[in-house]
Amino acid sequence: MRSFWRFFLAALVCGCAPDPPAPAPPPPVAWPPVKGQPFPDLQLVDQTGARVSLSSFKGKVLLVEPVGMNCAGCQAFCGAHRPGIGAFEGVTPQPGLMSVDECVARLGQGATLDDPDVVHVQLLLYSMNMDAPTPADAKRWADHFKMDRNRNRVVLAGEPWLVNSASYEMIPGFFLVDRAFVVVSDSTGHHPKDDLYRFLIPALSKLLHEKR
Repeated sequence: MRSFWRFFLAALVCGCAPDPPAPAPPPPVAWPPVKGQPFPDLQLVDQTGARVSLSSFKGKVLLVEPVGMNCAGCQAFCGAHRPGIGAFEGVTPQPGLMSVDECVARLGQGATLDDPDVVHVQLLLYSMNMDAPTPADAKRWADHFKMDRNRNRVVLAGEPWLVNSASYEMIPGFFLVDRAFVVVSDSTGHHPKDDLYRFLIPALSKLLHEKR
């Protein structure tokens, strides 16, 4: 104990300071996504417990949905108003907001999210407690909203580095990613760059019809 205090007093006399904390490591990919650029190649755990690279879906049309689990709009888009589904953990879904499946079915000129060329990715960025979700959260969410991995409905658990202001500002909403893995539409947040109904959904339909 005496040696500790001798060291402490010597440090004060010499004006020595403890080493500064190490800087936080850089994020593994650039974030947030940018329209006109490739979508960040996130590698996250899905609802089955498998680690998935988003770029593995290259060649498909991706609808990527940033999600806050306690977001009323997110729950409505997920289908919380639909019979047999309901709200997740007591959150009141946003009134009058159709699920994204219904929106695409009504406005997509024949397109549906059940098309085998579409992958619907729900990217869980915030848990019910507003921290990083866990793979167990992703499984519970997928089970509740019937997001079937075998039907190209993928739920990914975000990691702590994704809990930031950029992520918060993109909830609720959707990114549309083309077969080359480039973001072609950004309809995220409360002030989206592209309107979901007038731009993103018609663009989704166009991407699917182009291949055929």
